[in-house]
Amino acid sequence: MFSRRTRSGLRLDLLRLRARMKHQWGRKRIPPCSRLHFGCGARRIPGWLNVDLAGSEFDIDLAAPLPWRDAVFECIVSQQVLEHLELESEVMPLLSELARVSRPRAEFWASCPDMDKVCRGYVQDGGRALLDDRRRRVPVPWPEGRPFSQMINVMFHQDGEHRNLYDFALLKWLLETHGFGRIERVDEAALRARFPEFPARNDDYHALYIRAVRAG
Repeated sequence: MFSRRTRSGLRLDLLRLRARMKHQWGRKRIPPCSRLHFGCGARRIPGWLNVDLAGSEFDIDLAAPLPWRDAVFECIVSQQVLEHLELESEVMPLLSELARVSRPRAEFWASCPDMDKVCRGYVQDGGRALLDDRRRRVPVPWPEGRPFSQMINVMFHQDGEHRNLYDFALLKWLLETHGFGRIERVDEAALRARFPEFPARNDDYHALYIRAVRAG
């Protein structure tokens, strides 16, 4: 009755509504620790507050006003989350909220698919290396004879789950206009050197990693 993309969107909206009803109405809270793992998925990091839409330590709507008081986190890590949100209606308000709940000079580390790397992957070999990289990490069914260029569509859309890809210039501008500074391009090794408790994703080939600091 519904397409796969429509079903995915409906499920996401229902999870967001449930999270808002569960936690985000009422007074702002003091979190149990000062390190926020934002969009944790199945990865629970000890010593961090691991939050996501569902199945986390504290389910929240990732794109709604955040349920914590001002200036309560000393560092925030968010891997492969921003691409799932609309830029103007969700990412921009979210970054303002993340800045609000961050202490002055708090660290913000984030990763997402890199528009520049994806586009270069198409120009270089039509997307074959991007497919090979994905297959090294997760099983990817690929019918015999399917052109590798479909992998570019997978990166940009992922069955309707991805809303926007970012390059460094766009992400830097978004962060600078929403309360963050000292923005630099890094890699997964830098993130894991700073926070060795995070498991490796091995996604540098297609991902953009950044580090930023809360202004003030």
